Amino acid sequence: MMVVVIAGPTGVGKTALSIEVAKHYDTEIISGDSMQVYKTLDIGTAKVTAEEADGIPHHMIDILSPDEPFSVAMYQREVRALIERFQAKGKLPLVVGGTGFYIKSVLHDFDFDGSVRDEDYDRRYRDLDNQTLHDRLKTMDPKSAESIHQNNRKRVLQALIRAEQGTPKSARTEGETPLYDYCLIVLRMERTTLYERINQRVDAMIQAGLLKEARALYEKGPSSTAAQAIGYKELFEYFEGHVTLETAIETIKRNTRRYAKRQYTYFFNQFDPHVIDVDGKDIKTISSEAISIIDRALKQA
Repeated sequence: MMVVVIAGPTGVGKTALSIEVAKHYDTEIISGDSMQVYKTLDIGTAKVTAEEADGIPHHMIDILSPDEPFSVAMYQREVRALIERFQAKGKLPLVVGGTGFYIKSVLHDFDFDGSVRDEDYDRRYRDLDNQTLHDRLKTMDPKSAESIHQNNRKRVLQALIRAEQGTPKSARTEGETPLYDYCLIVLRMERTTLYERINQRVDAMIQAGLLKEARALYEKGPSSTAAQAIGYKELFEYFEGHVTLETAIETIKRNTRRYAKRQYTYFFNQFDPHVIDVDGKDIKTISSEAISIIDRALKQA
């Protein structure tokens, strides 16, 4: 079965379109955002509101407390299980978001099994310095050794584990092969317009209570994954007295604009997307274009 993805940078209009698409195909939405998994981080991550959702169920939202860790491997596992459930029910899996690598990790053959350090290997090699460990990797997997700095002990050790297990990192082609037929739509907006929307959106978030939301997270301690999200980490600087509130807000806007640029770069470099230019179009026109693209993809699948 086909998997449909609606992607693009923050503020481009993914939420409104996704609701229309979900209604049309009588399906539900899987969030493709790495930070919306956290409870209480509502304003800063631009979670869909109950009013916006209009009765459409959303998944991968509010599943963790802010002090719990989250990773791309966890996201991949959970979303692939959701896709199976959707397919078993005859529903069209619809992934919506802007975290490109998380989305690609689900759709393509990424394997994160070797991403956790093996404690037995840690103990075995703990007496070896970084240079000696790297020299051993050079012997077993010279190509990987060329791309990993000797002082990055964690990556050297992971590559060495894979080499000893007979699956050297350099021989892997993970991420190149799609696991599903999928139709990925990217919404594109003229840069000046998008950046202005981002600036206005940040102002609206502040007015809606982002400061209070960030303060609550700050008081829990800055060590969580959630604390690294744009919109929160900048306000932490303000709470600690390093910058003024005005500076913190401007930094949020700047970082969000930069992130939007990186999002476009990722989607266009890593995928061959269907593009919908949204400038000057109402939601009815945009949704009509998206549904036409999806219908064609479903017929070809």
